[in-house]
Amino acid sequence: MIRNISLAISVIACISLTSCEEWFDLSPKSELKAEDLFETEQGFRDALIGCYALMAQPELYGAELTYTYMDVLGGYYTTASGSLNTFRYAYEHDYTNQIEESRKDGIWKKQYNIISNLNSLLERIDAKEDVFSEGSYNLIKGEALAMRGLIHFDLLRMFAPAPSCCSIMTEPAIPYVDRYTNQLFPRLSVAEVLERIVEDLKQARALLAEVDPYGPHHGDYDLENLTGIWRGRAFRLNYYATTALLARTLLYRGEEADKSQIYGYATEVIESNLFPLISSADLSSLDQNGFVQENIFALECIGMKEDLIDKYFYVPSTSSQMLAISSTTLGEIFPLSLSIDYRRQWWLEESGSYHLVSKYNYSERVPILKVSEMFLIATETAATMELAAQWFNKLQYHRGLPDEELTVDNLKERLLLEYAKEFLAEGQLFYAYKRMNMDKAPITHTPIDNPMTMYTLPLPEENTFFTSE
Repeated sequence: MIRNISLAISVIACISLTSCEEWFDLSPKSELKAEDLFETEQGFRDALIGCYALMAQPELYGAELTYTYMDVLGGYYTTASGSLNTFRYAYEHDYTNQIEESRKDGIWKKQYNIISNLNSLLERIDAKEDVFSEGSYNLIKGEALAMRGLIHFDLLRMFAPAPSCCSIMTEPAIPYVDRYTNQLFPRLSVAEVLERIVEDLKQARALLAEVDPYGPHHGDYDLENLTGIWRGRAFRLNYYATTALLARTLLYRGEEADKSQIYGYATEVIESNLFPLISSADLSSLDQNGFVQENIFALECIGMKEDLIDKYFYVPSTSSQMLAISSTTLGEIFPLSLSIDYRRQWWLEESGSYHLVSKYNYSERVPILKVSEMFLIATETAATMELAAQWFNKLQYHRGLPDEELTVDNLKERLLLEYAKEFLAEGQLFYAYKRMNMDKAPITHTPIDNPMTMYTLPLPEENTFFTSE
């Protein structure tokens, strides 16, 4: 149940917001009533940054929804199958275990808490438009709408069946919470929730288009010397991030009529040239080992290496926390013939009989949207196989690999193999298999008796944001 409480804006321990923008300097543990907070442009900025900080918590995109929990569900970490491992039941997709119930329910509640804070901002911003400097009203409102759409989208991907299971598109899924209120919300169908997400994202995109330095007019800006609210746009839901999220959302919806629009969104992001694919020359510096120049939107977690990466990846093999990839599993992701793959070389390191994720050793930016995904979406939605192969093989080239022949028959298989490589430690592989309605597990490709049960996490038993049936 959403409660009318004061909107808290606090500095999350794993994040140093001052690293990105001057106006991130918030007083630790400060709390203001919403009525006072939303009197100035600075208050709206602080509220939005507080929502980004909440997103970056370890229980959300700072770990669980990216390189730990979601990638355990995706089958990457062999050690998670150990009887004493923290993620044992997640690895088995046993969502009824008490540990896993608590984990997934916590994600649900924290995500809707962010949505509640966003709604508090959005319900007040129009009445205060006159307090904003030029362009900042559009920027803040656009980002807030895009974030609300993103979080609802990930909740839908976790807790509702995929649209590819077409028989359940009209069944109740999750609530779309778009008001700051203590009233409960009805569960909408998958189709209805997706429509609401698309509406939010399209409105956000329209607001951002004319004012965002990371938008269609980026050529008019000195992007290296932006100041104030305009700085750090690669860490924000900028215009191109919103466009990329629209492409991801519509692809998930899976309607044939959307294909040309999806293709247009994906190629628009690529052709902005703001997020160039990595080259061999770029990999001469360790700080590039996360391929950070390809990030369209990323969250930065200062201290992530010491607090989280070392906790899960750089621990003894006997540790109940260890997340590592066996040689057998690695062979499924990167066959021996692909040992030259830049991702294989820069994102993993060998440790005894295991392989550890090293992509965050020198970069504390957790990717949420990357330009490489736009290449894969363009491949999947291209009008011809010839055009699809061009997009696919350009990505292959920038991963140090030779061209591959794509056909109608092998396209889905090739895309899934690429998702396994490209989104290692980013939490997207599980969703890719779910979207394509696969009756096999990621990576191992073992048959699944009931894919819907495996790929759909149960709703919380406590109906915390929606009405009972």
